[in-house]
Amino acid sequence: MRNGTLKPFMELLNYIRPFRKDYIPAIIYSCLNKVCDILPEIILGVAINSVVKKENSWLAGLGFDDIKVQFLLLGLVTLCTYGLESLFEYLFSIKWWRLGQKVQHSLRMDTFSHVQQTTMIAFSKEKTGNLISAMNDDTNQICHFFEEVADKIIEIIASTALISCVFFYISKQIAFFVMIPIPIIAYLVLYFQKKLTPLHLSIREKAGALASRLTNGLLGFITIKSLVAEHIEKKKLNDYSLIYKEANFKAIKLGALVVPIIRFAILFGFMITLIYGGLLTINDKLDVGAYSTLIFLTQRLLWPFADLGEVIIAFQKAMSSTQRLLNLLKLELEFYPNENIVLGGNVNFCSVSFKYEKRNLDIDNMSFSIEPKQTVAFVGATGAGKSTLIKLLMGFYTPLSGEIFFDNKEIRTLSLAALRKQIGLVSQDIFLFEGTIAENISYAYSNINKNDIIDAAKIAEAHDFIISLPEGYDTWIGERGEHLSAGQKQRIAIARAIVHKPSILILDEATSALDNETEAKIKKSIQSLKKSCTIIIIAHRLSTIKSADLIFVLDHGKIVESGTHDQLLGKNKFYARLCNILNYSSS
Repeated sequence: MRNGTLKPFMELLNYIRPFRKDYIPAIIYSCLNKVCDILPEIILGVAINSVVKKENSWLAGLGFDDIKVQFLLLGLVTLCTYGLESLFEYLFSIKWWRLGQKVQHSLRMDTFSHVQQTTMIAFSKEKTGNLISAMNDDTNQICHFFEEVADKIIEIIASTALISCVFFYISKQIAFFVMIPIPIIAYLVLYFQKKLTPLHLSIREKAGALASRLTNGLLGFITIKSLVAEHIEKKKLNDYSLIYKEANFKAIKLGALVVPIIRFAILFGFMITLIYGGLLTINDKLDVGAYSTLIFLTQRLLWPFADLGEVIIAFQKAMSSTQRLLNLLKLELEFYPNENIVLGGNVNFCSVSFKYEKRNLDIDNMSFSIEPKQTVAFVGATGAGKSTLIKLLMGFYTPLSGEIFFDNKEIRTLSLAALRKQIGLVSQDIFLFEGTIAENISYAYSNINKNDIIDAAKIAEAHDFIISLPEGYDTWIGERGEHLSAGQKQRIAIARAIVHKPSILILDEATSALDNETEAKIKKSIQSLKKSCTIIIIAHRLSTIKSADLIFVLDHGKIVESGTHDQLLGKNKFYARLCNILNYSSS
């Protein structure tokens, strides 16, 4: 077994240790089933021996002189053998299936949980389609491995060991020759395994790329239809699907060679037993019953190897899937102290710099201070660093240099979970969950009651449109809130951000989809929150931030000026030019 599959196989074995109550009995039942499976051939040899030898048969030597008694005994043993074989087959099937389902569920949940806790940098390097493919298709592959393949592997190993013992017990000469094909088959297995490993890894990667293409095509449904671009997406999907098909076909062509080649090796062993064993029997050097047993057992010894091609392919697929899943479990996790904190609302950036990979600095030596209960706004052109600033505040990314303080505590010393629970964020990209409006507003906060939900909805100017719906707060909004308008989604998102009474409220273009009247009402409502929390506003619409206590103007990751709306207009610099462009200086 090559290192390419040995490592993930050993890691998989280590992973399933907690399920030993399932896999140990499964292995035992599989082995007992194989013992019962080869007994009929031995019984057949004993029966032939009894017919030929009669009073000198093997059973007669055990004290069963009457031939009728011998066959009655053989019939009873055969009945018990088949009964036990069926019982053990049922038991190992249940155990392997149970193990497969448990491991599938455990891997899916562990992978999903781990990915949810990874750093933003690690997560951003993974394509959504690859993640979905791994958690769905790859876990299914591993489930299939335990349900269908594990027993076949045990059958090959156990049958080979048991039948080899019988062969050497009956005739060492025949056993020696019959064993010759086994190392040949083993070599072929290793050869094809070496060739198939990279092919199946490639298949899993291309399956992930195909899933990503499908995901993009479905998520961009409205955009695609609006641009009448269905043919473009169809062509792209066709290209990805063809690449996936070709990768599969390469593996299939190579894998299809395994069984025919192994059949010739098996034929060699069978011919040895048939011819050499027949000569020994004719010359009275081998009992006819033993010869019959060996003829049938030769097939039972070598024919399981005919399934080795399918076993190799299934094993390779399972190991490729294992490698992908275990790689996800190795993604870097967010690691911060688990210290509980209570935020007062003070925020300080001290010479903070940050950039994404292969880019210039998005935040360049930035310093500023926000006092508790203060309303602060950040404005600037697209690409000025506003969104990156929010991600740093939320702890999604770690500064390359400099420090971020909350109430004089550096962010690296804080529990990110405790920090985020006290920050209400309304991002540019609104994401609502499939469920009711009430469930979306109270999402992640089990202690929120109906009155709190309604109060938050009123502040977000969402209450009126909600109660106008047939089922009010219990209205089902569909996947990603597909049954709501953009403005309604924003208002629900604002309600969700403030329902738990955060210490810091961050509004990132939170009213961009609202009409002027609704925006004015929300702005007035949010002003009522100033007494209880610090408010940070990111906006292009300058009317949203005119009343802020302090405005920071960003340009290429730097703060180029700061002050109140009137102070910045008086400076007649960057902010004033923005206002003139948007015609807000006189409003």
